[in-house]
Amino acid sequence: MIVGDDTADTGTSDTTDTTGTDTDTDTTDTTDTAEDWVSTHGPEHCGEITGDEVWAADLNPHIITCDVFVEGGSVQVGPGVEIRAYDKTGIFVSRDGGTADFGVFGSEAAPVELRSDSGTGAGLWKGISVFPAAGTIELHHATIDSGGGFNTEANLYVEGGEALVDHVTLTNAEEWGLALREGARLSPDSTALQIHATMGWPVLVDPGHVHSLPATDSDYTGNDSDGIYIHATGLDWYDVHESVTWEHLGVDYFVFTPLSLEGTANAAAVLELGPGVTVRFADDAPLRLAYHEGAAGLITLGEPTAPVVLSSMNSLDRGAWPGVRAFDNTVDASFRLTHTIIEWGGGFNADGCLYASDAGVFVDHVELRGCESAGFLFEDNARFLPDSTDLQVHDSDRSGEIRANQVHTIPKTGVDLTGNDADVIAIWGFNHEIDHAVTWANLGVPYRAETHIYLEGTALDPGVLTLEPGVTFAFAADNFLRLSQHGGASGLLAIGTAEQPIVFTGADALDPGAWAGIRIQDDAIDGQTRFEHVEIRSGGGFNSDANVTLYDASPTFINTRIVDSDCWGIWADSFSNPSLSGVVFENNSCGDVGP
Repeated sequence: MIVGDDTADTGTSDTTDTTGTDTDTDTTDTTDTAEDWVSTHGPEHCGEITGDEVWAADLNPHIITCDVFVEGGSVQVGPGVEIRAYDKTGIFVSRDGGTADFGVFGSEAAPVELRSDSGTGAGLWKGISVFPAAGTIELHHATIDSGGGFNTEANLYVEGGEALVDHVTLTNAEEWGLALREGARLSPDSTALQIHATMGWPVLVDPGHVHSLPATDSDYTGNDSDGIYIHATGLDWYDVHESVTWEHLGVDYFVFTPLSLEGTANAAAVLELGPGVTVRFADDAPLRLAYHEGAAGLITLGEPTAPVVLSSMNSLDRGAWPGVRAFDNTVDASFRLTHTIIEWGGGFNADGCLYASDAGVFVDHVELRGCESAGFLFEDNARFLPDSTDLQVHDSDRSGEIRANQVHTIPKTGVDLTGNDADVIAIWGFNHEIDHAVTWANLGVPYRAETHIYLEGTALDPGVLTLEPGVTFAFAADNFLRLSQHGGASGLLAIGTAEQPIVFTGADALDPGAWAGIRIQDDAIDGQTRFEHVEIRSGGGFNSDANVTLYDASPTFINTRIVDSDCWGIWADSFSNPSLSGVVFENNSCGDVGP
């Protein structure tokens, strides 16, 4: 920051009476009327201070005639003091590196007032600025008015270190009521902070110390822009390195730089958002967990009538900001979203409102809406944690994307994944085989296989996939559902009902050969491979020759339709002996069962 007059006179005016001073005040005494305080200096103050001074009400009003630089000792301002600052002047504590204390000890009965000598317009004087070398900084029952002018940024500007504010009111600031920069923070004992009538925002703060803003008896409204302006001073202040809580302050939080949670293996950085909190993000500002491999978590404590909202600050369009992005050092037990809305995310190559890679998340009444690409996009072994419930995805490109081995973790109760451009769950196989017994629920939208899907378990723990009645399993062009392709034990229990059949089909077309089909190898368990009230259609493409291909496999088909193959309905080698009962074959170009 730039400060003003460095050529001002040094020293302050001394009073003739420096005796009888009692500044050993109890700051919790709200009835202190300043009778025991006697000034050692004043009423005019200008230049550098390097020793102890007391400014008391006996010399009211105290006048700041030029910039005051407190570079040593302690300045204590007693109850009931009135400080009037000439225009373009200010109070600077430890600006040049000297260690100094500055305390304002107003009381409820005798508050302290610091304002311009010329009126109440915004930015008429420079306010109070505190720098990293400062010692104890505390303000009790005080009002600072009309500061922040002449490039000082705020009524109260703190750079590095800590300040205590207790029943402090900041009004008519030119840009910020309070600015906390380069890791500056408020003391945990701070309370009752009131910021009003600021021409800009009430607070400017680095991400790592937002939590230091007090909620109790505080009010951040009535400014030109009501909200907490979160912007990292520089690269060293981008990350949150400890577990913190952001409370509902009556205004939204606005995040202008990426918000990254990065702790350690022994102390994860967990951000907890209280009921009713809304955080709004700039276009290119994601909320990132463990992006740089530091352990992290996110816990939202929304309530039915006070949800947590994570949104864009600029737009109500899909992809207006990147969204929430959790990486593999995210702590599962500390990634819990309750009564939470994440909206308008997925932009800037983030690919979803809620993105996770190798992380587990618990959701309870979570709504993802207005998302670019997908509501949720889970890569590697990302998954929903047990007991997750009530997940909704609306008004997005598509419902969600997830790896094949984690599909079964999608919540089953209270789920609504409809109202999107494509109401589908996109599934990617890659190296994520289904290697144990799982069930895929009927979620009311199709599953869409973007790659081959493999069922590969062991003899002791076979990869058996059970599909609930009513499931539609659609495959993109040239993709198979493969059982025991690599010699692992597997099975497929597709048991629908007459009212809710299970359907295997092409994802992009219903023509014969729209997908490759189901291929069952000899290590599949016959007794756990069963099709009942199923329709298998449009397979046999891409040289597979059949809707169902059997190699030394003898599954059971009951009340099943096998139709519209590009070649055989079922292709079975000489070692296969499928059980067929009530099977209907139609429009299979090479024949029903062959060769």
